[in-house]
Amino acid sequence: MELLNISFALLVVKISICILPGVGGVLLVVSSEDFKREMRNRLCIWLFGVSNAIPSSKFATALTVIGVLLLLLSLAASWFLLLPGFV
Repeated sequence: MELLNISFALLVVKISICILPGVGGVLLVVSSEDFKREMRNRLCIWLFGVSNAIPSSKFATALTVIGVLLLLLSLAASWFLLLPGFV
């Protein structure tokens, strides 16, 4: 029995496509205010050269919305890539 064949490699790729956006979404949704503030400061310095160009509350809300969208993308990818073989 071959363990490493093409169908197994495709399954691993499909699982990673389904799981990784969900992990990123959970990270963005449950991260602390300090982490979000640090991310905002780095992004603002990288883009604008100052650390407070974007208000912190709007940035935190945007990160939460992006996290929820990533979770929905993960669920949709799981539905279309993994579940059709079982239903």
